[in-house]
Amino acid sequence: MVIVMEMDSGKLIVYECATPYDDEVLNAGWAEVPRVEPRLQEAVAERHDPAAVDAEAFLARLYEAEGRTGR
Repeated sequence: MVIVMEMDSGKLIVYECATPYDDEVLNAGWAEVPRVEPRLQEAVAERHDPAAVDAEAFLARLYEAEGRTGR
């Protein structure tokens, strides 16, 4: 159903649609077709041995980046 109003008289004109929209009109490409979004790839975290971490070297780099000297 389409309702149109004449601007001069304010009269409403109602048009009854004899045929409803069919698949040809609904799939005419007027709207984007829903698509499957690409998924993010899962990253595998590497395991590190905590004993292998050099704490003094890490702190030295941290202090250097902050612009101050170590202990």
